[in-house]
Amino acid sequence: MKSILYAFIGLTALLLLFVGCGNEAGDREHQKAQKALQEQDLIRARSLLEKSLRETISIKAKIQRSNQLGLILWELNEPQAAAQHFHKAIELGGSSTTLLFNQAVSLLDAGQLEEANLVLQNLQNQNPDHPTIHALLGLYHLQKGALPEALQQIEAAQNKKLNHPTLFTAHALIRLQNGDDPAAIRAQFDQRTNVNPAHLPLYFNLAMISKNYLNDLEAAQNYLTTYLASSNQETPRHTQAQTMLDEITLQLTQTEQTLHPAQVRSLIQKGTEKLESNAYTDAINLFREAIQQDPQQRDAYYNLGLAHYYLNNFTATAAACQKALDLDNTFANARYMLALAHYRANQLDQAEAEAQQLATQQDARAAVLLSHIETARQR
Repeated sequence: MKSILYAFIGLTALLLLFVGCGNEAGDREHQKAQKALQEQDLIRARSLLEKSLRETISIKAKIQRSNQLGLILWELNEPQAAAQHFHKAIELGGSSTTLLFNQAVSLLDAGQLEEANLVLQNLQNQNPDHPTIHALLGLYHLQKGALPEALQQIEAAQNKKLNHPTLFTAHALIRLQNGDDPAAIRAQFDQRTNVNPAHLPLYFNLAMISKNYLNDLEAAQNYLTTYLASSNQETPRHTQAQTMLDEITLQLTQTEQTLHPAQVRSLIQKGTEKLESNAYTDAINLFREAIQQDPQQRDAYYNLGLAHYYLNNFTATAAACQKALDLDNTFANARYMLALAHYRANQLDQAEAEAQQLATQQDARAAVLLSHIETARQR
């Protein structure tokens, strides 16, 4: 499974809870912290809030300031420390739904999955139909690698009209890992950037899909450049993106790509063996690796289409066979599988057009397929 999941956080509307001015201990530093926040100086705001908390006596103020400090730490990419402050606020008696949401998000972001699940179960018991809880449970299952459960929760959130780019990203990436056509997934990501142009994970995932699934280095370079232009925090993801961009740029500047034909043939042979033993997912990975090394391998695309077909992923089958035909327009087996994939997907017009094209090559399979298409039209 390719490690390209960068779906969250930013899902919930994490609310900053401010405390009014007063004369209690810690108020002076708290007021200075608010000014620092207005100036977007998170480092100074953090330091002032930490000092304010040490001096604060009021329990109510401690809860509110602990929550606010947690939010600042989360913004500074310190989710584990943020979770500790949310937990402190809860220990002091804070019980608002917003505070529990904040704690769940920070725990998920910190990779403390079981702790996050406990908070989410508590939230679900209180609000069983809340769409954001379904969304966060989906992200929990996604990090656990339980894709069917993740998909169920994410679709439940979407069915409740929660339309957030994080949910779109998670849903699309699950379908990608389940074998959906990478080119179609990338097109959907591109469309989503028109709706949410400031949501940076969209561009990062576009780059990863372009590089790892489609071997489209120029596109990956463009997406990474867009991502880095707006990602101004030195987070691990930012560093990963910069490293990837440097590697791609170096590769693109090389005048010739050194191919290893024997290695490519070996990958295709191994993929074919996996195909014959019904290990379709393994076969898909091997054919994709062969294509990544040599995008001119029509047989690799064709066999990739076969593997998708046996998994009933007809859209992916059609995309792979079309790539094979782009490389060799006379490739009859690819034409037949393209027509068959359209037929199985109930795209009868496309299926008929491809079958008629196959008939011009005097292929006996065309007449049989055209008969099936005609029967399907009469149902």
